[in-house]
Amino acid sequence: MANGTLEISGELGAPGVLGAIVACVLNKPKTITKNINVKSREAMMNTEAECAVASRFNRNSFLRNTSLLLSLYWRSEEKFFAWCALIALVTLSLLGVATALALNEWYKHFYNAIQELNAHRFYTLISVFLGVVCFSVARSVLTTYLVDIFALKWRRWLTNYYLSEWILQSPQPDQVERHVDNPDQRIAEDINKFTYSTVYLACGLLYTLASVVSFSVVLIAISGSASLWGVTVPAYMFWVAIIYAVLGMYISQKIGFKLVSLNNHQQKSEADLRYCLVRFRDRNKKGYSKAMRSSEKANLSNKLDISLANMRRTVRVKVRLSLFTESYGQLSLLFSSLLAVPRFFSGAIKFGDVMQINSAFGNLCENLSWFINAYQDIAEWKATTDRMISFDEALAQQVKISTSYRDLIRLSN
Repeated sequence: MANGTLEISGELGAPGVLGAIVACVLNKPKTITKNINVKSREAMMNTEAECAVASRFNRNSFLRNTSLLLSLYWRSEEKFFAWCALIALVTLSLLGVATALALNEWYKHFYNAIQELNAHRFYTLISVFLGVVCFSVARSVLTTYLVDIFALKWRRWLTNYYLSEWILQSPQPDQVERHVDNPDQRIAEDINKFTYSTVYLACGLLYTLASVVSFSVVLIAISGSASLWGVTVPAYMFWVAIIYAVLGMYISQKIGFKLVSLNNHQQKSEADLRYCLVRFRDRNKKGYSKAMRSSEKANLSNKLDISLANMRRTVRVKVRLSLFTESYGQLSLLFSSLLAVPRFFSGAIKFGDVMQINSAFGNLCENLSWFINAYQDIAEWKATTDRMISFDEALAQQVKISTSYRDLIRLSN
């Protein structure tokens, strides 16, 4: 982390520090105006290095750096709002789980009333349903509003923080681009994606964990037992839901594991194309010959082809992943009914119990499958977080060089 918040891999020896000081502080104007192709090659090498690091995922290092990146806002001058918003989102998520549990119980009584031809109870339960739905809608709207406001304030603070680190704290802001590509994109776009995706995914994960615990208890209580090859399996539908979800997570990970690196490449290729367009616009003010324009057009077309080729690869992976996730979700509805109706036909349970079991099974499978449904979002978040971490480390490297230079000057005096 900049200013020593994140760990920097490796230490600069004395020659490395002095060499970096000379390169950073005593650069001549000719260094700044060097050939743009050299910068492009450096940016490409930096991006390839980032992608290589992303492919060699180190869980401990990633979790440590991500937690330090997340903690910046919760230790800032806006920490009171951050903690209040966090508590509010946790409360709203738990209220959402309570609403889902209430509806699950409602299914049982509602369909039993239909089976028993109890008109009075039927209409009473309709009014109960409307009240629960109104509460659920209000909670959902409030959650959406709070997520957006929280992400907006977090983005504003984090953007100002990195602008300060890049423009004010870094001894030479242009040198950051020697370590990471497109620092402007990381501030303008990656921070926005990082803040919103983090809040959105965190709320989804919290709701999922609470729902899994709650509906596991419900399904264990109401699913009953089943005999398989002479062996009685208690709470059999609970175990079937666990196996079904674990199998789905394994298959989805096998299908979509390439999305992280593909998303990282896509962000880089789009940023390169935009950078070349801006560079042409600025240079064209000085006048371009026809030959130079043709060269720029060929370069831009090449950048576009690279971006589109990566996008086509991403689309193919997403199509395969979507085909599996949609099939998985639809089959779970049929699967739960096939498992529950034998007990209904035998007279062991009522129709309302079947519907409650279906609802509990569907909720448990859906929440256990959160990883499957959110896989693309998680992959994009992981790619964005990797870029944020590498940008932060590049800024920290510049700050470290500046500090070493000041220490050297102080010692020489």
